Amino acid sequence: MITFGRFDKGFKVRSPVGNGLKPFLTGFRSFRTKCQFSELRTHHSELFVSKRGMTMIEVIMVMMIIGILAAVVIPKLGLPTATSTASVDGAAYMIASDIRYAQEFAMANRASKTVTFTSGSSTYTFSPTSTLDPSGRLPSGVTTRDNYTITFNSLGEPIVGGDGSVRVWDGVRTKTISVLNYTGKVNIS
Repeated sequence: MITFGRFDKGFKVRSPVGNGLKPFLTGFRSFRTKCQFSELRTHHSELFVSKRGMTMIEVIMVMMIIGILAAVVIPKLGLPTATSTASVDGAAYMIASDIRYAQEFAMANRASKTVTFTSGSSTYTFSPTSTLDPSGRLPSGVTTRDNYTITFNSLGEPIVGGDGSVRVWDGVRTKTISVLNYTGKVNIS
């Protein structure tokens, strides 16, 4: 026993480190070596362990198999593919944008601007021509189905071809681009 001198009341004080804690420390060491930490579980640890589940590898393998089957089966069904859908939609948006360009060009330059479409063609033309004009070329496999000419005046109004439309198609799908009279608003349907 370790003592620290006398205090004014005459008590002797034991040190907390000494032989008093030795049985406790040796018991803890033996408990620590006998019991593995993997055996120490709380009731909460069972919530995160599933007996029924799939590993990430299994999920990835299933997704790969589904993807391969979809890539092989969908073209055989004759459904429209994303490529054909994108090309018709893209052509419709491109034509609408080019018609709007012709309208804005006419207003900016205070002159008329014309866009001409020919049925069965994959190109369309602007007149009068300018170096800033778009290419007027549709994506591969997409053509127009109508002869259509629209001319905008310097105010941006359609003076020829208002309330008209042009259709684009790829042999399966068709999109219609129409121009409203007086306002020149372009719609796609």
